[in-house]
Amino acid sequence: MGNNIGGINRIGKTHNMIKKVKLLKPALGREEKRQLKLDAILRHAAAAFMEKGYYKTSLDDIARLHKVTKPTLYYYIRNKEDILIKCEAVASQRINGLLDDVTALDDNGFAQLKKFIEGYVEIVTDDIIRCHIRHRGQREDPAAREASLKMHREIEHRVREIIGRGVADGSLRPCNPTIIAILLFDALNGISAWYREEGDLNHEELVAQVLLIVTEGVKNKE
Repeated sequence: MGNNIGGINRIGKTHNMIKKVKLLKPALGREEKRQLKLDAILRHAAAAFMEKGYYKTSLDDIARLHKVTKPTLYYYIRNKEDILIKCEAVASQRINGLLDDVTALDDNGFAQLKKFIEGYVEIVTDDIIRCHIRHRGQREDPAAREASLKMHREIEHRVREIIGRGVADGSLRPCNPTIIAILLFDALNGISAWYREEGDLNHEELVAQVLLIVTEGVKNKE
C-alpha cells in the first residue's frame, strides 16, 4: 500500500486527465463546452488546494495552472469559495445519482448497501470529490454553510434508510442505522486522505478490502 499514502503531486496527473477530456467528442454545444471548461478549472483548483492548501492557493495560482488570465476565471467562478460550492454540487449530483440507482434495485438492504459502498469508493477517489471532502467545512457564507450541512444530512438520511431496510428484511444484523451510517461515512471519506491511484494498491483491491471489512461487520450471518 506504501506508495498510495502521503503527499504526492497531483498537478501533472490533473493536466493529463484534462488533456484526455479535451480529446472527447467534437462539435459539442455551448453549454457542454462550458461544463467541460468548468470541470477542468475545478480539477486544477482541487489539485492546487490539495497540494498547497485552500488558504495558500490564490486565484492567480489557479489561472496559471489552467493557462488562462484571471479575468477569464471569473466567467466560470465568482471567487475561491465558489470553487468549493461548485465542487460540492458535483459531489451532491454524483452521490445522489448513485443513491437513486442503488435504491431502484429490486434487492435487499444488504445488497443495496454493498452497491452503495462500491460506488462511493470510486466517487471519493476523484480529485473534485476529494477536495470537497477535505474542505467542506470552510464556508464563510452562512447560507452556503447551511446548504452544505443540509445536503450532507439528506445524503446520510438516505443511507440510514438503506440500513434500516436491511435490518427490517433480515439481510443486516440488528443495529442502529444512525450510528452505522456515521461510522460508514467516517471510514469511506477517510480514503480520500490517503489513497492515490498511481500507488501500489489498485482500485479493485481497495474496493474488495473495504467491502470485506465493512459489509462483513453488518451482514446478518444467521
